Amino acid sequence: MTFPDTPPSTVTIVGGGVVGLACAHYLSGAGLRVTVLERDRLGSGASRGNAGEVCPDLVEPLAAPGVIGTALRGLHRRDSALAIHPPAGAELLRFLVRFGMRATSRHYARGPPPSARSRGAPSGSSRSWRRPVWTGGAQGRLPVRLPLPRVRRRGARRLPPPGRPIAPGGVLEGARLAEAEPSLTEGARAGFVVERQWSLDPSLFVDRLAERLRSDGVELVEGARVSSIVDRSGRTEVRTSAGTFRADTVVIAAGIGSRELARGLGKDIDLVAGKGYSFSVAAEPPPSRLVHLGAAKVVLTPMGKRVRVAGTMEFERDADRFRQRRVEAIVAAARPYLRHADWDDRQEEWVGPRPMTPDGLPLIGPVPGHPRVLLATGHNMLGLMLAPATGRLVAGLLTGTADSRLSSAFDPVRTVRRYSWRVHGVQ
Repeated sequence: MTFPDTPPSTVTIVGGGVVGLACAHYLSGAGLRVTVLERDRLGSGASRGNAGEVCPDLVEPLAAPGVIGTALRGLHRRDSALAIHPPAGAELLRFLVRFGMRATSRHYARGPPPSARSRGAPSGSSRSWRRPVWTGGAQGRLPVRLPLPRVRRRGARRLPPPGRPIAPGGVLEGARLAEAEPSLTEGARAGFVVERQWSLDPSLFVDRLAERLRSDGVELVEGARVSSIVDRSGRTEVRTSAGTFRADTVVIAAGIGSRELARGLGKDIDLVAGKGYSFSVAAEPPPSRLVHLGAAKVVLTPMGKRVRVAGTMEFERDADRFRQRRVEAIVAAARPYLRHADWDDRQEEWVGPRPMTPDGLPLIGPVPGHPRVLLATGHNMLGLMLAPATGRLVAGLLTGTADSRLSSAFDPVRTVRRYSWRVHGVQ
């Protein structure tokens, strides 16, 4: 990684999602003057619509052995947890090929780099979430719930991998499982409780973090659609619909939108949109904690009097298209397990793109050839959980205090190619 000799004093962050806001928090704390630009509302997209889980000990790489065969066998089913819609563009085809190369026993057993934790998480993600700024907002603690039960499908009884902090009692079945989580039906045959995991309301979290940043003097600009980023003469310039913003450094934390911004700099990053869906329902009783429905590939998160239900992975060229049948697939998968849920009264139906990388690791570091422009994207389905650790790493990179072994694990250079506008049909 190559950086300017003089540390920056001002920084513009493109992207007001949870990753961009976390970067703003740590950069402001390091003494930099920070401006955050968001094309829509702060946290719009996956930062507000996700399941709200912060579960470092349940992270597994998406590219696992057998996942390709399972996905292909289930693609024809309307309730499949995975959907791929033709026609697939060149970016998606390239991603799927590289993803398939990673979904082997050899790569899975190799696990994360020594400097990474939780199979793809930047080191220290668990420690970051124990700090008050993350477990509480400007007005006090957020609704953090623990422990977390993981429930497996009927007939399945697989112990969690060694090393996970399972609560005393081990695998729960029958009456013991019902006592631990009364909201589950008899369809949930076995489960186990994992300690030291959290859940929260992601929308409330974004709002309180934004309040904290404003009180710290960070400038938050909504409705600023970026048209280009210019890096020259020792300064950066971000041109937007809300004006032009100049600073020493730019951090691109725009989720899947980071791909187009990098292309404007002549670089192509291996990033595709993996769309997720969520909605909320009323349930009596609601779960007392966050619940993973393992084989159903669905997460249930209690949020006040309602339950957020989240799941599915959908690949297609239109990253914003909402497909009602994907919601119906989640309903079909979760219905057998949640007691007395009003599945017909669904609210807050949502779809959003998650920035996926073939190796499951985020892209954190300078754009090759542009040392004053950093990427902080590609967090796959873990943006909320990895946001604090990403913010710490970005601040460390810009102030010269980052661990070089850690930063090299997430260096974007591993996925960046030269981008030609003419080759891609843009004159």
